[in-house]
Amino acid sequence: MSYRFIRISDYYGDYLRNYYEKFPDNVHLAYKEQYDHLTDHSVDLVNSFSKYLRNLGVDAMDIVANAEPLQNKWGKEHIGIEKISFENLIFEQIKFYKPNVIWVDSTKLLNKKWIQKLRNEIPSLKLIAGHICAPYNSTISDSFSAFDMMFTCSPCIQKELSAAGLTTELVYHSFDHAILELLKADTKHFPKTDFVFTGSLYTGYGLHKSRIEYIEKMVEQGVEISIFGNLETRLNVFLKQSAYHSIHFLKTVGLSSMINKIPFLKNKVNYGDEKIHYYSKKLIKRVKPPVFGLEMFKLLENSGICFNIHGEIAKKCAGNVRLFEATGMGTCLLTDWKENLKELFDVDKEIVTYRSADECIEKVKWLMSHPDEASKIAKAGQERTLRSHTVEARAADLDRIFRSKL
Repeated sequence: MSYRFIRISDYYGDYLRNYYEKFPDNVHLAYKEQYDHLTDHSVDLVNSFSKYLRNLGVDAMDIVANAEPLQNKWGKEHIGIEKISFENLIFEQIKFYKPNVIWVDSTKLLNKKWIQKLRNEIPSLKLIAGHICAPYNSTISDSFSAFDMMFTCSPCIQKELSAAGLTTELVYHSFDHAILELLKADTKHFPKTDFVFTGSLYTGYGLHKSRIEYIEKMVEQGVEISIFGNLETRLNVFLKQSAYHSIHFLKTVGLSSMINKIPFLKNKVNYGDEKIHYYSKKLIKRVKPPVFGLEMFKLLENSGICFNIHGEIAKKCAGNVRLFEATGMGTCLLTDWKENLKELFDVDKEIVTYRSADECIEKVKWLMSHPDEASKIAKAGQERTLRSHTVEARAADLDRIFRSKL
């Protein structure tokens, strides 16, 4: 039995900005040309899933929902309208391609009314799946019941969703082994790095509070860590701090009910739990611009050790994508201990874990002074990821799940 599958996803926002800055004339290309160029130059897992599903005989494709120039071009070519609301434009594409299964992986489309419209007006649809693996608020969670099933990359989130009576499936992130071949063909030089962190450092509830604190402490204690990432603007942090003080005040004086009546505070209710700080001068000075796509994988390939720490939403469960990107590239992964890590890797043989900032600093110093041991762990970690955690393997899991539901 074959079926038509569409994954509606977002590429990483900074990657898209970087792509269109690098190829500014591509906004004028026809939709198919622009789509092919964008996906060919991306190593995002978004388009990797469909590639491997097609190998399994599935008629699979992607909609890159947040690529605005690409989406506007589709609207102009297929329905004669270049400017149309985001939700209506994606709806028109689903209606046009007539899929049997869709996987909604864009938080902007986790909308109960929109999902119900799909169900009512597109008769080809047999299964509507959602996906959540990031912090979510009550508005987003209200949409979950509209889906036939919800996917997540975290056992902790799966437990939350199952407790709410939802049909859930756990599908961890993964690594596309094709990246290794792409890098072999790329002769551009990337500097060697002993210890690296690459990723975002965003403040506020469910984001990167612990990550910032750990890196701040490492920098303060003189650990040589190369940081390639995103810091928030002072204005963004100020707005979050304002939300904290406002929410904290309303809760203190017994006016919590007012929070949901103030638009600025409504989706920031959890920001009132902990103070939000700006970055230290030492950290700001240390951070280099973020790298994306193949450059990011080159950075990992040329790094001895990669620092990883989950965002606050992860709670006691591991599952972020860096686990598989770093190990897949043959970097020694140093990550925060989580209760399910033993299901993914052989701890201390394939990856190294820590339970506190002090232990993290102690272990990275040991690994840096024992490069042969770090290299041995890195090799074992890569072998495990290429054996157990590839996109190809995850695509087979997805196909099995979809066929069982259909």
